[in-house]
Amino acid sequence: MQKRLPLVLLLSVLLFAASTVSAQYVYTASGRMVRTQEALTAKSGALTFYTHLDYNTVTGAYVGNLGSVVAHSILRNSIHLDYAINNNITLAINPLIYQDTHFNDGSTGATGGNALEHIIVALKGGSFGFVNDYFYVGGMATVMIPISNRFNSFGNPYTAGGTEIGINLLLSYYADNLFPKEAFNVNANVGFYTFLDQGKNISNNLTNRIEVASTSSAINYSLGFKYPTTAVDLMLEVWGWAFINQPPSVAYTRESMTFVTVAGRLKPVDFLAFTLGFDYQITGRDDQTDYIAGAPFSILRRPPNSPTNYTEWRLILGLQFNILPLSFGSAADPSLIDFTTGSQGSDIILRKLEDIGEDKESTARKIEELRRRRQDIEKNLQQLRNILKEGEPAKKEEPKQPEPPKTEPKKEEPKKEEPKQPK
Repeated sequence: MQKRLPLVLLLSVLLFAASTVSAQYVYTASGRMVRTQEALTAKSGALTFYTHLDYNTVTGAYVGNLGSVVAHSILRNSIHLDYAINNNITLAINPLIYQDTHFNDGSTGATGGNALEHIIVALKGGSFGFVNDYFYVGGMATVMIPISNRFNSFGNPYTAGGTEIGINLLLSYYADNLFPKEAFNVNANVGFYTFLDQGKNISNNLTNRIEVASTSSAINYSLGFKYPTTAVDLMLEVWGWAFINQPPSVAYTRESMTFVTVAGRLKPVDFLAFTLGFDYQITGRDDQTDYIAGAPFSILRRPPNSPTNYTEWRLILGLQFNILPLSFGSAADPSLIDFTTGSQGSDIILRKLEDIGEDKESTARKIEELRRRRQDIEKNLQQLRNILKEGEPAKKEEPKQPEPPKTEPKKEEPKKEEPKQPK
């Protein structure tokens, strides 16, 4: 741990000195909850795919020309692909795709959404343990690259089309320092986010331009609790952002907001997981957008019947697929399985026990856990051995050669004594 301390201190200084990503997006496919990042990173060479969908609708948001009621729906879909460069660094790419109608150009009558709004590139570092590996620290830097030419829409996180950048500080606690991914854990993220929006036009109208006077920035935060089981991970998160420099008065989503997220991640097999969650807005419901000054906007106004200035709730659907390492699709030759003690990872376990050796109570508890797991492994190995034996072709028995008759040793006949002659 002493060797890692300078690296952890340097990382912490860089994290607090730089700007950071906002918790409103999902940046990586692995090593995260729903809105909160974990400080643990994937093992080297891991390639993970994740697709994340947010859905919200406001029933009766608008009244049509003939008095009909029109709903307002927002559908956001993001795709994530990340690769673990090594055990401590993960690179992630995240394009955001809209599939809803969120603008209405009054001059041309065109309506629609951004098929591809932006791409986020994230670099995450983590798995730096301390306090006997009960705690881990990490960080994440992101760059948002704008693609579309329309931004600042109702019900979506504020963006003006700038190249938004930042870094986040990640801290995680795991109740089990030998098997952290299988234990209850608490994760906290905090950082500073800058939008780099100075001089950007947020009216989406070239004739009536509304340019941002100064760069907007915010502090973001999240706190997540995860209780993993064999079949499902249960998650509870509180997250949000607080603006330091607010966006212009005519911008949407310029309020500081806090949300609570409840979610479950179903794990039917080791390489596939499904996420179902629910976001609910708990603070920041006061609408601070100046709609009168924003009259030149060519995007939809806030739905008149919307209960809040932002999406009050969101339904979350996600699908995670672990591409590498491959854990399915090919069967190894059973005859090549190594049943030696070293192949069962005993060297890794011994090194881990050495790392936590100063904590005697923890080590004793881990030894008991390892003893129980070893018994399970040995039981499974014995079953596999039996299967292998049953699959081996029966050896042909060689015909037995008749044994030569055993010759018993001849018994010596007792000598007959001659009768003694009388003297």
